[in-house]
Amino acid sequence: MNITAIAKASGVSVATVSRILNHEDGVSDEVRRKTMEVIERNGYRPRGNVRRNTRLGVVVRSDAPSFDSFFSRVFTGVSAYAFEAGIETSLIYFSPKQVGESVSLAEILRKKRCNGAVMISPAEADDVESMKAARIPLVLVTSRREEKSVGYIDCNCFQGAYEQTRYLIRLGHRRIGFLCGQLDGNVDHQERLAGFKKAMEEAEIKLPSGLIVEHDASGLSEFAGYKQAGWLLDRDPSVTAIFATNDLMACGAICRCAEMGLKVPEDISVVGYDDNPGSRFYNPPLTTVRQPLRRMGYDAARAVDLKLKGKSEELPTQVLENELIVRQSCAPPSR
Repeated sequence: MNITAIAKASGVSVATVSRILNHEDGVSDEVRRKTMEVIERNGYRPRGNVRRNTRLGVVVRSDAPSFDSFFSRVFTGVSAYAFEAGIETSLIYFSPKQVGESVSLAEILRKKRCNGAVMISPAEADDVESMKAARIPLVLVTSRREEKSVGYIDCNCFQGAYEQTRYLIRLGHRRIGFLCGQLDGNVDHQERLAGFKKAMEEAEIKLPSGLIVEHDASGLSEFAGYKQAGWLLDRDPSVTAIFATNDLMACGAICRCAEMGLKVPEDISVVGYDDNPGSRFYNPPLTTVRQPLRRMGYDAARAVDLKLKGKSEELPTQVLENELIVRQSCAPPSR
């Protein structure tokens, strides 16, 4: 079956079929869906006259654009592959509050002329559904979805948090505070908390709910760690260690401890997560968990590109291991 037959069976023009195959805008979702059903049903594969060059959207779903070292390392990996493969990228901050709830992620990508995407933030169900309907391949980095239409490359956050908590316990800590981001909808932070709880449970250490301080309006920033550490220590001065679920929060926690007259690690130990490039320059250098973020971005971009070029049938579903990085921010408890 050729493109003319596909157009006739779909009730559209050849030009419309071409736009759909090239992931261009100017076609309604309903027409796109019905035409793609005809294409799939007949096993049609476009010939070389249809443009197959990859233009990759790097998507961050956020109402407040930011580009900290976490995102920059993933983006560096994506950019490295794009440079090697000679493909274009477009950085897209996607905020339904700004563009309207009725505007889908797939529509945004088509307007940017992107035919594939890597998403650095957690995806919502409607994001995945719109990408599936538009036949735009999507790979998530540092988050996961169970839908088979989307790929992901993530890290084993349960294991990383579990090993880091066991390290603190081996040092002798039993009153360990846990500072985390918003748990609802964030699988990675849920797993970090689960790993922390599992290590505490295995060591038969009771964990009062007051030792877990969840997300507030400050997000995952240094200021969030600063505020949450102050709240934790005001409420329970017996805490001898703080587990912050990212390095930025750990930095803020160290600052707040210093203001409260607590030296790190002499009076209190602090650990982070992610191993940001600057964490080894903190005062003191931060014990943390390293995630291979650059590699994850590189592999995600490569997976989308190969899928678009027909060199791979499946998108990846990978969970990588982390590495505990021990520096100078921890010591046995002094009290």
